[in-house]
Amino acid sequence: MKSIKHVVLSVGLLLMLLLAAAGCSPNQTETPKEDDTKTTPNTEAAATYVGDDACKSCHDEASTAFHGTKHSEALQPISEFQLTGDLPEVELFDGADPDNTKPVKIDLSSAKLYGVMVNEYLLAEVPGFKSNIYRVAKLVKNGDKYDVQAAKSVDVDKDGTEDWQAADGTSCAKCHAPGVLVESPTLGVSCESCHGPGSAHVAAAPDKKKGSIMASPTSALPDTGTCLECHRSDPEKDDNGTLIANNHYGARNWFASEHARSGQLTGCMACHTPHKANAKGQLLLEDNAADVCAACHAGDNIDLEKLMWKNPTDPHNHITADHSFGAMKYEDMGDDPDTKEIEITNPAYVDLVKKAFPDLAE
Repeated sequence: MKSIKHVVLSVGLLLMLLLAAAGCSPNQTETPKEDDTKTTPNTEAAATYVGDDACKSCHDEASTAFHGTKHSEALQPISEFQLTGDLPEVELFDGADPDNTKPVKIDLSSAKLYGVMVNEYLLAEVPGFKSNIYRVAKLVKNGDKYDVQAAKSVDVDKDGTEDWQAADGTSCAKCHAPGVLVESPTLGVSCESCHGPGSAHVAAAPDKKKGSIMASPTSALPDTGTCLECHRSDPEKDDNGTLIANNHYGARNWFASEHARSGQLTGCMACHTPHKANAKGQLLLEDNAADVCAACHAGDNIDLEKLMWKNPTDPHNHITADHSFGAMKYEDMGDDPDTKEIEITNPAYVDLVKKAFPDLAE
């Protein structure tokens, strides 16, 4: 009887040892639990912003060229501007909070400054205010120097005098100072503004670099979506419900062009380059715009002044030419030439816009 018990115990012990050995085998693969697969972060989600210096170490030529473009100058440090006096101490009212009529005294010389946006507005943080980013002042050219004035003057407290109001700068920063919003080492427009956060790309092994970072298009045209995040093409409505050609962003009425609707182009990069300005400071593949057109339209009689009209009432004279390429001609818009806005009242154009943007049909 004892012999049988010894045999049973020996067999049991042997099975336990075999199972233990199998469990420790380096060749065994364990099927991940369902929850494990859901919680594993992907490379894009885990990536963080590293700044342009990290890009330059490998992409020196592209980085150097990019920093010679207007994009890279969208936000510059205050030290680049010679002022007529010191940055003042001012009483600021919160332009992002209409219910707050109490000012905050702030010394701009010691404030948390992000820089000067589009060579005009001083961006900064104002402790205690509703938003995170404000246009706290604007720089006005005075000879070869700059005066510091209120970004916006409004009689907030209704005492009969204009107050120094800090205008919410979040919307402006999305395109002119995107690095501020994502806490990037490069506060203005940077490589990562178009390509996305680069930490995963920087950390990737040499043979894994390709595909570890790329621009994320948001339209059907692969090289267009990223650009249209800032250079919007769609019109807007004014307070009266009238359609207005979007004059601020640059790619006005691109959606209506044959280039956009035919799908024959790969998007903005068919004519533009994001990395290097041409001899005229433009982000075009050639020094002359007509030469870009000639690459596909050789021999055609192209009048760019008519095809890419500019807003004749624009007070600043710096807005990008129309990108409908004749599909929405200025003389047919139905515009009121006495207003800065470009009204779209031509029924055919109104119908074209509403078909392209159903939200504007409501």
